[in-house]
Amino acid sequence: YTILKNSGNVIMYHKDNDLVLLGEVLCTYEEYIPSSWTYVEDGNIKASITGRIKIDDDEKTISISSINPPSSLKVGDYVIGHITEVKQNKALVTIKMIKDNPREIVTGYKGFIHISKTNEDFVSSLHELFKIGDIVEAKVVNIYGSEYIDLSTSEEETGVIKAMCVNCRKFMKMDEKTHKLICECGKIDSRNISSNYGGI
Repeated sequence: YTILKNSGNVIMYHKDNDLVLLGEVLCTYEEYIPSSWTYVEDGNIKASITGRIKIDDDEKTISISSINPPSSLKVGDYVIGHITEVKQNKALVTIKMIKDNPREIVTGYKGFIHISKTNEDFVSSLHELFKIGDIVEAKVVNIYGSEYIDLSTSEEETGVIKAMCVNCRKFMKMDEKTHKLICECGKIDSRNISSNYGGI
């Protein structure tokens, strides 16, 4: 049994294979090491999905097993998300889905695109390549945590797949000849455009 304590008082018991709900406290962080489908909050390990507890006493890990778990990110995946903030050297992305995977992903994935992983051309600022609200396709390069996913748009099919006009906030069309983005309000702009632009 996993004995759950709070300020020295036993408040509940869990044993291997117990069914637990999303967000339910499994044990204190000192008792086990969090593994698949678990996370740490306020010193406790909690379930990130509904499923059954799996305890490995040899490795001192605790995880959740589910028959139909949501998809989780891995290095090499191509993801779709939208730009939430643009800095000179880094663009922040809220990841919404894994490309070509109809399954939901675990909520809360946040990524970033560093200026060195955008494309092969020299750029002095990411403000030239991305704008807030743009929808992007990117490749997962490294995973440091659910809110710290290292992304790249250096491949031809990655980059902005729908660009939002900075004037009227409508999505822009791409001129096939000039590869410039044109909005119905008359704004002409450019981005780090994917070869799949307009494909979502």
